[in-house]
Amino acid sequence: MANQLAENSVRTYHLAPEGFAAARNRLLKQRALLFVGIVLFMLVFAYKAFHETWRPDSIASFLPGIFVVLILLVALANGLRKGIKQNQESWDSFELVVGEDFVIRKIKDFPELEIQRHEVTRIRETATSLYVETQVKDRTIGVARALVNYEDARERLSRWLPPVHESQQGWAAPARWVWSYPVIMIVFCAVFFMSGTNWVIVATGIPLVLGLSVSFWLVRRSVQVSAQFKRQVLLFLLPLVAIIVRMILAIQNLR
Repeated sequence: MANQLAENSVRTYHLAPEGFAAARNRLLKQRALLFVGIVLFMLVFAYKAFHETWRPDSIASFLPGIFVVLILLVALANGLRKGIKQNQESWDSFELVVGEDFVIRKIKDFPELEIQRHEVTRIRETATSLYVETQVKDRTIGVARALVNYEDARERLSRWLPPVHESQQGWAAPARWVWSYPVIMIVFCAVFFMSGTNWVIVATGIPLVLGLSVSFWLVRRSVQVSAQFKRQVLLFLLPLVAIIVRMILAIQNLR
């Protein structure tokens, strides 16, 4: 009777504090390529905006461009610092509640996500995590191996469906998309704002508007995104409006 009660009891798991260092390093590696792309974009932007005022015999003529680049670099660094802090808070507040027929994920500032046993379509295990998946792609709970008593949680969830072990050789298509999408958007954005040719502005503006609009919609409805980030993403409406306005002017000049 006692063993049966123990098996069916609700258990709560947390992430090991010392495991955050590895997660932080992975985050920094993922952001490095994006950071380099943004820096290059800022340098090109500063050159296009200020190069006509630069004079080889005057250091002061370089100051406006340098000032703009420095401001943007400080903003990027501050955003990265806040992002790491938020990830630390999310790591520390993570709770996984596993019952006989349900699993709940709780994270500070994130919507609480509950998955019933009958909703689970697959339990997928990788080198770093275990994923409890449903038919709805966004309704997925990831369980990092840094979880205290990970094997216990894995064993309890394995009673629902046996975990599928997946090889980590190569990049999966979704992972490639996560890496390539921001790079593609930066390239389109750079060409859009740097070009003075109307048809180029229209050709790059259309995928930019579609991409930013879809991304905005997905972020706003996702249960995998914090409430704070959902508020911050509203700021992306400003560049979206600027892109639309410049596209309209370019289309009018094509006639």
